[in-house]
Amino acid sequence: MKIAMIIAPFGVDFGLNASYKIIYETLTETGDSVQVFNLANTGLDHYDGTDGSAQKVLDVMDNIKSADGVIFAFASVFGVPCALAVTFLEYFKDEGFAGYLNGKPCLLLGISNNGGERASLECFASTVLQLGGHDVVRIALNNTAESVVKRDVIELIERQTEDFYRILRQNRRYVYAAPQNASMSKADIKPIIKRPSVNIDEIYKKHDLDKITDDQNNDIDKLTALFTQKFSSTNDEVILEQAPINITPKMQGGRSTKQLTAAITHRFNPHLAKDVDATIQLNISGSNAFNGYIVITPQECSFTEGDSEKNDLIIIADSKVWHDVLTKKITAQKAFMMGQLKVRGNFVLLTKFDQLFNS
Repeated sequence: MKIAMIIAPFGVDFGLNASYKIIYETLTETGDSVQVFNLANTGLDHYDGTDGSAQKVLDVMDNIKSADGVIFAFASVFGVPCALAVTFLEYFKDEGFAGYLNGKPCLLLGISNNGGERASLECFASTVLQLGGHDVVRIALNNTAESVVKRDVIELIERQTEDFYRILRQNRRYVYAAPQNASMSKADIKPIIKRPSVNIDEIYKKHDLDKITDDQNNDIDKLTALFTQKFSSTNDEVILEQAPINITPKMQGGRSTKQLTAAITHRFNPHLAKDVDATIQLNISGSNAFNGYIVITPQECSFTEGDSEKNDLIIIADSKVWHDVLTKKITAQKAFMMGQLKVRGNFVLLTKFDQLFNS
């Protein structure tokens, strides 16, 4: 993915630089391209409607046009965006830049050291909406340069950035009003994509879901034999076995979360890994904390405790969440979507994880 990041500082820095660098580092860890433009280096004046004026932001605008998402990080002064941020938005009046924000998901970061950052975000978001963009994530900070580096503030920015990343990856579509810019025509506005209706009968026929495979027949026979053994007696009476009790949530069969992770290799489906050659690093915290990595090739899979020197995907999670993934209470992808685990690297590999290790 390609992301354009626009920075609008205001005199003395009170945390803007540190804030946007956290966003930049979070996104580049996923392997995406982030192009940063600091408006303080453009010599920006108020838009005067001339070609010479538009030339000052031509490179920035071209990157916005081709980007999958746009980030605006700006200083807030007394409840309004700083003059540099407002001045830049004026350039969208140029008919050459009409429609450049149409349908673009936007992350807005407004930061102030005197309050009013939320009001400034509302003001900026209103203009972005008029230009056809969507402020899908907002980050409001009332900080100093020193307070931005606090752990809780860093985690807040990282979480919001990860939300923005998920929105871009899922290619979400939004219904938006026609831009107020009179130079824009209906042809400039991207149509809303309509998904085709789902016909259950057609799906059954296409995938032949009514057909039972030999493997499924074998599973049915095994289950039948198991229940016959469990519920039958010599007197043909049904005897129900008492279910086990006191199973702790962090253990299954007396095994720790690390042991369950090591055992996951026995559930590996090599026939689904024909094109997979990757290393997945696991950084698990909490009561059953450990570090380890899974190496996957088209033929085999292995688990090693410790840290891999090179990896394609890093999964960061609490041991309880990871335990739920291993015991199939939740899928890895759903845990990521709910923000319960973090991912760095090849996001597509995460979407294959549950299939690769489906028993």
